[in-house]
Amino acid sequence: MKLYKRTAALLMSLAICAAGTFPVGAALAAGEEDTTAAADEFDELYEIGENSGNKAADLKTSGEFSYSLTTGGDAIIENCTSTADELVIPAEIDGLRVAELGKGAFGESPAKKITIPASVEYISADNPFARCENLAEVEVAADSEYYTVKDGVLFTKDMTRLVVYPRGISGSSYTVPEGVEEIGAAAFYVTQLSSISLPPTVTAVEHHAFAENSKLTELDMSSCQIRNITDMAFLECGALSSVKLSPDTQTIGLAAFYRCKALENIDLPDGLKHIEQSAFMGTGLTQIKIPESVEFIGYSAFGYDENEEPVEGFTLIGKAGGAAETYAKDSDDEYNYKNDFEFISSEYAEEWEAYMDMDTVIEGDYEYFTENGEATLVFCSSTDYAIMVPDTLGGCPVTKINTHAFITCGSSEIVLPETVKTIGVDAFRESLVSLTIPGSCTEIEGDEPFVSCTYLRKITVTEGSGNYSSLDGVLYNKDKSELVAYPLGKADEEFTAPASVRKVRKSAFCNNPFIARVDISGVTEIETYAFEGCTALERVKFSKDLVSVGADAFYGCTALKSVRLYDKLETLGEYCFGFYFDEEAAKAAQDAANNLGGIMNPDTKVPTGDVVVSGFKIYADKDTLGYNYANANDIKVVTGTVEVGSKNVSKGFLGVVFGAIGAALIALIGILTGKSLKKKKAEKEREERRKKSQEKAADAVKEADSDAE
Repeated sequence: MKLYKRTAALLMSLAICAAGTFPVGAALAAGEEDTTAAADEFDELYEIGENSGNKAADLKTSGEFSYSLTTGGDAIIENCTSTADELVIPAEIDGLRVAELGKGAFGESPAKKITIPASVEYISADNPFARCENLAEVEVAADSEYYTVKDGVLFTKDMTRLVVYPRGISGSSYTVPEGVEEIGAAAFYVTQLSSISLPPTVTAVEHHAFAENSKLTELDMSSCQIRNITDMAFLECGALSSVKLSPDTQTIGLAAFYRCKALENIDLPDGLKHIEQSAFMGTGLTQIKIPESVEFIGYSAFGYDENEEPVEGFTLIGKAGGAAETYAKDSDDEYNYKNDFEFISSEYAEEWEAYMDMDTVIEGDYEYFTENGEATLVFCSSTDYAIMVPDTLGGCPVTKINTHAFITCGSSEIVLPETVKTIGVDAFRESLVSLTIPGSCTEIEGDEPFVSCTYLRKITVTEGSGNYSSLDGVLYNKDKSELVAYPLGKADEEFTAPASVRKVRKSAFCNNPFIARVDISGVTEIETYAFEGCTALERVKFSKDLVSVGADAFYGCTALKSVRLYDKLETLGEYCFGFYFDEEAAKAAQDAANNLGGIMNPDTKVPTGDVVVSGFKIYADKDTLGYNYANANDIKVVTGTVEVGSKNVSKGFLGVVFGAIGAALIALIGILTGKSLKKKKAEKEREERRKKSQEKAADAVKEADSDAE
């Protein structure tokens, strides 16, 4: 495909001094819109002193030289028409001190030698020597305070900036002196060098610094502290096959390695952030690994040949969801621009590389390798509904299940042998429904081991001396102090964690669509993403001793309308409660950002697409962490309540209720006490009457006995 509009701007910037200087212009210009006006503007830019700000009509001419004036009234040489082999810049012109050399000072001089007077205190940063094809020698007046020459190379007086390495200097190698910090614009433009050594003191490489060095084969910048590889720095270095970038590099500029055809491999440093348009266009690269730090990749930066045609099979390796994956399918309707490159995640690439290094053997449905008398299961290709993995392969006990071992397996029920000790990262994927883990297992690698097992309903751990256990299909560590994984397909609506559980691990319940009510009242730590995406979750009972809740722990729990948080909390991660992702809000925020030139309002509290769940509120005491979290995120917070059962009740209301209950109790006690006293009094009276009756009876008996005598 042709990126005509996109490369129109590139066409102009690729030419260092004038339209047509670089043959790349012709290649990119085919079929483009008229660029004559832009070319005229570009020529004018290079023919006029950058410091004067004058137009061509304002230039003065004296003999072979055209000049403008500085604000102080000194002369700036802007052009020269001399055809002599030796060009001497005068110290004065028309009685004015020659203080500066503009970017077009020498025009296209055929001079082999140029002499610079002591009066010159500034030479354009855009290098007026760039067009001097025959230049072999630069001489500077001995008493110059501003510039010096060493081994034929022009430097600033303090030797911190290399201005130009003349094209005509003989020799195939050059070592830049220690102490040089800047390699100036086009400093090594079109030399005969095949080897250039840089000292660690170099911190800046300016545009076209090494451009069109057809014999340069390698350059090592790994010991330098270069933050930016500027525009077209290595443009058309056709033999350049080895480049080592500085670990400090953050930007690779426009067409920096354009048409470096021999460049088939390059390691981009961690910390790199920006890769500009056409940076590696027309190189020999067929794949590139993009560091996770990269935030931006410009149009046609990778995967296009010098004719702007996509490189067949070009592959990008990088972080899933990062700049590499975005670039792989990047498009722009306005410019008819659409990438269609292969993308591989860094994780998968590393695994594939490791797999290719394995000496595997296939036995039935199992691919494995053996080491030190033990077998590692690499892949299982079985399509049976239920399988029992053999305890030996190749006569060796199966002790490890490798990363992604069952990724292509169609089985729903898998039973691992008792010999297995280690289960690799993401060993199981979507079709799995039931998994039996041996009690001997000591390690399940990765902190989200079953997050991709959409249909998993049950995890069983057999008895053994390993580090895991299970209860009702849920995976725990051995002593059940940590809940490791709650199956995504487990359809129970309620769950109560064992009293021993103190931690819910990362992504343990993540994306379970069924769970609605959870009691984790013994848990003191909830890790990141623990309940993320549990859309049915309505109620969670927390411990009063809860200390930490990780970032996004309850993100996307749209049915959860409130939580009660206690005063022992020490950590609440970002978006841990009350947020979900809203695509319409994200689009609106992005549109707003685009209208502001990509700059968001610094006072914006909620990043793009992260929206507070409607009606969500937090119950927390004033000045606690939960209270502060709610206020910081514009979440409604309710204070002065206590939890009664599953309800949060106002302390004031409870005071009234308890007061009324107290009065009623007092009254009741009074009534009961009164009744008790009356009862006791009646009993006492009855007892007294009984005693009196007994006494009378006894007296009567005595009288009768007396009469009988």
